Amino acid sequence: MYTRLYTHVLNHYHTIDHCASFHHIYADTSLLGLFASFTPDESMRKVLAILAHQLSLLLYEKVPAVELGRAKKQLQSSLAMSMESRSVEVEDLGRQILVHGRKVGALEMAQKVDAVTAEDLQRVAHKLFGENAKPPTVIGMGAQDIDIWPEVFKTYGVGPSI
Repeated sequence: MYTRLYTHVLNHYHTIDHCASFHHIYADTSLLGLFASFTPDESMRKVLAILAHQLSLLLYEKVPAVELGRAKKQLQSSLAMSMESRSVEVEDLGRQILVHGRKVGALEMAQKVDAVTAEDLQRVAHKLFGENAKPPTVIGMGAQDIDIWPEVFKTYGVGPSI
């Protein structure tokens, strides 16, 4: 319950019901996203700005050591606990074979997580969300129009100029 989206978004904007990130990793590509659900009286533009601001924090501010350490421990714990499910373990094994060509052991995985630095996060953030990144796909459901997303992203210095 200490993710940035929880502490920076859900704790401060009570009209946002749910906010989370997701990712899917494949051998030759990946998919990363943020999603939020909010009350009908909230503005989609405002929610989009809140999410863009969270991305901009990764681009322009170093993640504090305490927060990075907490995130590493949370990821390591999640990886370890997910291995208690046989189906998750088999799915993970298949993904590791496809991506790495071998099984990556729990100790090696924990060491790789420990090796991540705040600079690594900023480097990857610039690759994914910086001005040379590919344009994002922005999807909204409801009566509000989201064609303003390039303007919102530009305001926060996120993504390529379109």
